[in-house]
Amino acid sequence: MMLKTGNNNLSRGFTLVEIMLSVLILGIGLTVVANSYLAAIRGINSIENNIQVLTLGKEKLDALELSSLKQGLDIFLTESTLESIGKKYDYTLETSRLSQPESLAKLLVQACLTFKWQEQMAEKNVTFSTYLLRQKESI
Repeated sequence: MMLKTGNNNLSRGFTLVEIMLSVLILGIGLTVVANSYLAAIRGINSIENNIQVLTLGKEKLDALELSSLKQGLDIFLTESTLESIGKKYDYTLETSRLSQPESLAKLLVQACLTFKWQEQMAEKNVTFSTYLLRQKESI
């Protein structure tokens, strides 16, 4: 006599297709995470460069303002390079006369400071502009 047993077709593992599909989904997810991480690193680098340029620009303009208070400024153009934290920043500092109004043109000059640097295969730049004393004030 033969005992009839039930049909044991229960799955006890994953098929190759299921494993390949889960590896594909995991790979896509890891690619998105890695790209987001790289974009964040590039963003941090860009922010560091901007902060560095703002700091250098403030130092340069503060020194120029101090010079204008001590001895006054004349019209000039300066081009040079500053290096900070392994990065080179080219800058141009130009002072020019004001055209209008005449009463201010006798007292003030316009100072423009432009920084340029390479970042991620592109040239970036920032320009600062201010008005400074042209002649030392008489006390």
